[in-house]
Amino acid sequence: MTKIIHKELSYTVRGVLLHVYNALGPNLPEHFYQAAIAIGLEERGIRCTAEKAFEIYYRDERVGLYMVDLWIEGGKIILELKVAPEILPVHKAQAISYLKVTDADLAIVVSYGAGSLLDERLPNFVRNQVVDSQWKRRPVAGNLLYPDLSNRLFEALHRVHFELGPGFLHQVYRRAAMIELHHQGIPYEYIKTVPVYYGRHHLGDQPARLIAVDGKILLAAIAVRDIDDALREQMKARLRLLDYRLGFLANFHGTTLQIIPVRK
Repeated sequence: MTKIIHKELSYTVRGVLLHVYNALGPNLPEHFYQAAIAIGLEERGIRCTAEKAFEIYYRDERVGLYMVDLWIEGGKIILELKVAPEILPVHKAQAISYLKVTDADLAIVVSYGAGSLLDERLPNFVRNQVVDSQWKRRPVAGNLLYPDLSNRLFEALHRVHFELGPGFLHQVYRRAAMIELHHQGIPYEYIKTVPVYYGRHHLGDQPARLIAVDGKILLAAIAVRDIDDALREQMKARLRLLDYRLGFLANFHGTTLQIIPVRK
């Protein structure tokens, strides 16, 4: 029989989660549920902290912060709150990423966006687990520029996604990607802003946050639900402005890394 981690505490926490659902109903903004759960836990003598900050590291370098929705009893449990009609695989993958960052014993993913309370428990099975990223070189499209460099870049990005997992902000993956490029010996330049022109008129500068890889490829490391036409067209405009022929949109949002090529 599988041992239930923190059985009594988990039972009490779920009682609070259910009580909050019954009191507030579904589909409110997350911060209402967060505040109500914190009150309910504290009334039962359970220590909790909302928005507790943890530093995120990649190859021993700090790349950003993650804020835990609710940190319970010094890390026995973390709560990850959602307002969604179902708990998706990406929500669970994100919670596993947060377990790696916080070293908490147990994550509970909770959603207040359905006709009843949804919750899933995820024990920290990744603790002390050493698994190395295994990259299999893949053929790139025959008409794709710079196939060797593209493959090296794909390998670097794959390792970042493998090590960090989904669920963090754009800048975390961007900083980690630059650390990995440096580690792999791939030259790069960080382009923080780009100028905006109308004809010959300079209208100002716009944040770009692009990585120019070996003077040949523009990379945007992002974390979005979907890559839409607007993102593709924005990358095309920046390729024209900076005189690059190939760009990649690398989306770290999901359970698998999505890389979309964009050509000028």
